[in-house]
Amino acid sequence: MAHPCFVLGSLSLTLALIACGISFFGPFWLNNVTNPNPSKNAVKLESKTYIHVNSTSQRNFSSRGLWAQCGVQCQWFWQYDYKLEFQVFKVLGWHLAVQVLYFVGVFLVLFCEVFARVQLCCLPNRSIFRALGFTLLCSFVIQSAAVAVFGGFASRDYGVTPYAAQYAYLGWCFWMALAGASLTLLSGILFLFMECCCGDDDDDDYDK
Repeated sequence: MAHPCFVLGSLSLTLALIACGISFFGPFWLNNVTNPNPSKNAVKLESKTYIHVNSTSQRNFSSRGLWAQCGVQCQWFWQYDYKLEFQVFKVLGWHLAVQVLYFVGVFLVLFCEVFARVQLCCLPNRSIFRALGFTLLCSFVIQSAAVAVFGGFASRDYGVTPYAAQYAYLGWCFWMALAGASLTLLSGILFLFMECCCGDDDDDDYDK
């Protein structure tokens, strides 16, 4: 039977991947307090009704994620010749940095998930657990940086606060990203515990 630490580490890694994946694609990192109420004709102009960001149009979107912004309907970064990416996300600067950081962090979690599943077919090895542990800790640091940058600059640009929000508030995908980072940290610690406490490279056998 597999060592309990490996079981817990694998389970927390899988949950981390699920949480990170939902946050990665979900357009609910930032929400407006007052949702837009455009006219019916605005449906035909969804690329123009809420794409611009300035002091007079803070409420022109109801929710925003890393790759999409939603008003009358959701607009993804690749639509309309990458209009959202170039006219909003790239202009903000910090949002582009969050995209890159979180992409790298989630990719590392996905890599470790696949690698851990392949490890089930091989003899246990301390060097494998060490690699998984440190890679996951690195992913945790990158994810935390992405979340911190998003939260900090959202507070500066949109008046987001952890208490009573006047204009906008952090959506559930933001908090899901925090949960994913925490699970990534937990799985990294458990794999490092396996590396430290489960015998030598040649003799390490937890199928006893």
